[in-house]
Amino acid sequence: MADFSGSMTHKHRARVHAVLAASIAALVGGGAAPQSPAGPPPAGKDRTAVLLAINDVYRIEGLQEGKIGGLARVRALRKELEREAPDLLMLHGGDFLFPSFASRMYRGAQMIAALNDLDGDPAAFDPRMFVTLGNHEFDQRRLADSRILSDRIEESQFRWLGGNITFVKGPDGRPLVASKNLARTAIVESGGIRIGLFGLTIPTLGVEYIADFAGEQAAARELIAQLRAQKAEVIIALTHLNASDDRRLIEVLGDEGPDLVIGGHEHEPVRIEVKGRWILKADAGARTATIVRLTRKADGSVLVKSELRPLGGESPRPDPQVQGLVNEWLSRQQKEFCAAAKAAPDCLVERYGHTTTELEAEETKIRGRETSLGNWVADRMLAAFRPCGAQVAFMNSGGLRINGDLPAGSDILRRHVEELFAYPTPLYLLKIDGATLLKAAEQSARGWPGSGTWLQIAGFAFRHDTARRSASGLAWLGAGKARAVAPGEPVLAVTADYLINPEIGDQDGYLMLNRSQVVQGCAANGVDLKTLVVRDIKAAEPAGIAPRVEGRICQGVAGAPCLALDR
Repeated sequence: MADFSGSMTHKHRARVHAVLAASIAALVGGGAAPQSPAGPPPAGKDRTAVLLAINDVYRIEGLQEGKIGGLARVRALRKELEREAPDLLMLHGGDFLFPSFASRMYRGAQMIAALNDLDGDPAAFDPRMFVTLGNHEFDQRRLADSRILSDRIEESQFRWLGGNITFVKGPDGRPLVASKNLARTAIVESGGIRIGLFGLTIPTLGVEYIADFAGEQAAARELIAQLRAQKAEVIIALTHLNASDDRRLIEVLGDEGPDLVIGGHEHEPVRIEVKGRWILKADAGARTATIVRLTRKADGSVLVKSELRPLGGESPRPDPQVQGLVNEWLSRQQKEFCAAAKAAPDCLVERYGHTTTELEAEETKIRGRETSLGNWVADRMLAAFRPCGAQVAFMNSGGLRINGDLPAGSDILRRHVEELFAYPTPLYLLKIDGATLLKAAEQSARGWPGSGTWLQIAGFAFRHDTARRSASGLAWLGAGKARAVAPGEPVLAVTADYLINPEIGDQDGYLMLNRSQVVQGCAANGVDLKTLVVRDIKAAEPAGIAPRVEGRICQGVAGAPCLALDR
C-alpha cells in the first residue's frame, strides 16, 4: 500500500472533470460517492489544496459581545482565502449544536442557519464544506431526541461525516438519525488533489439512539482502506477526539493511517507532529482558525504547512451578510426569551450587579488554572451548604461556559449569567474521604490543559504538577494554618449533579463520585447553581463582588500565591 507521507510514490490519479461531482460525499451508510472519470494529472507538478478549519464553536455571534471570533469573521476569512484558492475546503471539527444559551431555545437551528451561509449562499448546497460530529451534538440523549439531530443534519447545506457511529434503527429498519447529508466518508477534489475524508467521534455515554461507537483505530483503518481503494491521493481524518487518541491513531496505524488530522474537542490550539504527520486544532469559539496549505508533491510525498489565524475586531472585518443573519437571531432570541419570562422586551440587558475586580472566565484560563470567577462560584456553593456542614466545594469548568473575561468595573447582566450556565446545575452535598478528594484533584489535573474536567474549588488547596499532570499537597483552608487532608478523613463536599450522575453523561471521568454518597436530609440538596449566583450578585450591591485568585491551586509559578502544602 502506498505511503502518502513521502517515502514511497503511488500511481497518480487525475483531476476529476466535474468538480461538483467530485465533491459529493458518500450516501448514507456507504463509502465515498462515485467519481467522474479522471485522466492523469499533469506530470511532474506539485499540487496544493487550501483548507480552513474551525472547531468547538458554540455561539454564532462570537465571544465578548461579538468582539472575538464569530461566524461572520469565519465567512470573511473564507472569502479572503478563496481569492487565492477558489476550491478551498471548509472543515469543522465538531461541537456546535450544543451547548449555548441560544441552543437551549432553538436546539441548534440558529447554528445551522449561520453555517449554511459560510459559502455566501444560505440556500445552496456547499459541496466544499464538511463537519464531524462532536460529543455535544448528542446533548439531547433520549431516544425521542434523535429527531432533533436528524432534523439539524437534514437542514444543513453541507456534509456531515460520522465514520465510527452506528445509530439505532427505528421500526422501519432505517437508522433513527439518517440523511442524505450524513456519510462515513467523502472524496473531494481541491487544488487538483483527490482528497479522502472521514469522521471520527469520541464515544459518548448514555445516548439512547446510538447503538455503538466503533474503536477509532479499527474504524480509521477500514475507512482509509476504502478511500484508498477509491484512489484518494491524500487522506484527512476529521476528528472529535482527545489529542492523545489522535496521536495514537497515527502511531498505531503508521503508513496505513491518515496523512493529516484536523480535529476538535480540546479548546486550546493543538499542533503536534507524529511520524512526520500533523494533528491540528484551533481555539474554541473561533478565536482562531486553522489554515492549511497541503501540497502533494510530484514524487507523491505530502507537505503540510499550517497557520493559526486569530479572529477579532476588524481582522478580518465581519462579513455583513452573515453578521446580519446573526443579528436577526440575537434579536429574535431576546424577544422570545423575555416574552417567555414575562419580562421587559430588553430583559437580557438587565443589570444584576457589578464586579470591582476582573472576572476571569475565558476558557484558556478557567480550564487550566485557578480563576477569580471560579473561586467566587465555588465559594457560593460552599456558603449555600455550610448549614449542612459543608467543608469543600468543586465544580467542573465545563459547566461554566461564558468564555470571556469581564474587566473590573463591568456590569454583570442577565445575558452574562444565562450564557455562563448552559445547563441546569443542581448541587448536592456528598460524604467522601480525603483519598477520594485527592482522586478528584488528580482527575482535574489529568485532562490539563483545556479540558472541561478541570476543577474550580473552594475550602481546600492542592499542588498541580503540570509536567506530570498530577495533584498533591491537599490542604484544608479556613481559620488558622492550613493542614493536610488525611486519606481516611471524612470530607463533606458540594458538587454538581453532573459529576455524580451517570444518567446525564460520563461524569467528566469523576467515577470516584456517585449518588450513593449524597448526604440525605440536607435542605440545600438540589438547589440550582444559577439561582445562587443571581441571588448573591444582587445581594452584593451596591458594593459589588470582588473575587480574587488566592493560591488554591498551585502550579509552580514564581511569585504566585500558594496555599497548598509542600508534600
